[in-house]
Amino acid sequence: MALPWHIPLESLPKFKKSGVKESLLKHYCSCNIHENPCEELKTGLMCDIGYRNRDSSTIQKLIAAGMTVAHLNIRELEPEACGQIIQSIRQAVYNYSTELQYVHPLALIVDVRGPDIVSGDLKGGPHTTVEIMQNETIRLTTDTTWRECGTADCLYIGYDHLTDLHVNDIVFIDSLTANKIKLIVSEVGDDSIECSVVTGGTIGPKMAVQISQVPREITNLNKNDSLESVSHSDISQQNFEQLEEQIKWAVSSDIDAVLLPNAQSGNDIRHIRNILSNKGNHILVFASIDTVQGLDNIDDILTEADGIYLDRSVLSTDLPVEKIFIAQKIIMAKCNNLGKPCISKAVINEQIPTLCVSDIANLVLDGVDVISLELHYDSPLRKFAPAYDAVRMAEHCLAAAAVVCRHAERIIWKPHIYGNFELMQSPLEEPTKAICVGAVELALRSQAVIIICLTNSGRTAKILSHVKPPCPIIAVTRTCHTSRQLRFFKGIRTIHYFEEAKSAWDSEVENRVRAALDYCKIKRLVEAGDAYIVVAGSRRNVGYCDSVRLLYASVRNRISIQ
Repeated sequence: MALPWHIPLESLPKFKKSGVKESLLKHYCSCNIHENPCEELKTGLMCDIGYRNRDSSTIQKLIAAGMTVAHLNIRELEPEACGQIIQSIRQAVYNYSTELQYVHPLALIVDVRGPDIVSGDLKGGPHTTVEIMQNETIRLTTDTTWRECGTADCLYIGYDHLTDLHVNDIVFIDSLTANKIKLIVSEVGDDSIECSVVTGGTIGPKMAVQISQVPREITNLNKNDSLESVSHSDISQQNFEQLEEQIKWAVSSDIDAVLLPNAQSGNDIRHIRNILSNKGNHILVFASIDTVQGLDNIDDILTEADGIYLDRSVLSTDLPVEKIFIAQKIIMAKCNNLGKPCISKAVINEQIPTLCVSDIANLVLDGVDVISLELHYDSPLRKFAPAYDAVRMAEHCLAAAAVVCRHAERIIWKPHIYGNFELMQSPLEEPTKAICVGAVELALRSQAVIIICLTNSGRTAKILSHVKPPCPIIAVTRTCHTSRQLRFFKGIRTIHYFEEAKSAWDSEVENRVRAALDYCKIKRLVEAGDAYIVVAGSRRNVGYCDSVRLLYASVRNRISIQ
């Protein structure tokens, strides 16, 4: 049998003395700079997939370099182009899994367009551009007579609550140039506001406008409405027609998660879930915190959303730059406290790598689940090096980021992050949470190297991740989308088990555990004599995991690694 046997008591390995220091200061003083990084990366890495890296061979190289989540912005692509990129991603996963001889799950998240606020058309026609000069004054109005004749002096804004703003409030307008146009309200009228231009730029027709201090109105759908039954007359044609079509496309394309930009309250998330309805209720919904209002309502948003996405460069347009690090601490702490994944964006600059290393490492130390890496394919180095390979450099940067994350995970102060003691000491009415807390406590005391979890929906693995064990979680599941969605949660490695089901449940559990152990042996996570935990159900269709076992790996049937 490939399963390890119980080792006789006299053969049990002696526990290594724990090197955990009593304070964070002493922990950092005792760190050894010459130690190797962690063997297994717990933090996920997300990369944007678009026109420049849509080839399946390129995507496969990114997967091999460490990419666990693929991000696709469908707001900027045609449906046909989106379908082609999805096909390339699936083909890359298939090719990479064929090489590894086991299914390698890759999560796929897509952006959807929320209820945007946009400006009107310009006076010269659809191809006209207007220069908004710095230190000038511009009037923003809701008067529909200006809808198709905007100028540099007066611009229509499709937002009924525009006059609810106050003096010194800030309005941002997307620009065709590098930076956003920044306006400060100087006077509020009956149907318009006067603004002074702090940062100028060039605009065209229907530019996105960002107003964070005034809540938007969301047209709620009935719970019985589905993707097919919602008529365009029930929702705003300008704001929600694209959103419904994008979500319908995401459901049909078997997407794992959707990302809602500029989420300001829990109503935004509820609206997305109503559109998803029954056919898409398994899809995760991530909320992007882009404004101060979204940050103020973070508790309400976290209650409804499955996770949070943080782009600090976008948030800095509405929040003072000197407070961005505070917002980062708050968002990640709240996500870790509730056991919901947090994705944070990091920019890799190949010219100044030191700053990138510090930023990525600090994200890991703060408890981020997935790091979204912005890989530059239009590098200025191309001017000086004609042979510069942008795709190869992106692959190199991704691999380097993975090494940085592994080094950062090694020096995390374990009492600070491992073991959610508040959850472990609180009364647990739900049996699954009680079992998971017991499994993590057993792993802490026995110094287990892995926790093998047999799950169907992935909920048990998510709770284990919430309790934060000191070792990796190996989740074995038969559900394809579950194996991919668990990539959003830190410390979870998934195995998509698709062998023929055994009639006897004991045999089924044994085969799944064997598959997990074979994977761990290949990854060098388990050696002979190591303790490991198995969390499973005692019978088929029990509804939750109700048993925890402590086992030790034997030397029998070891896999030779070439």
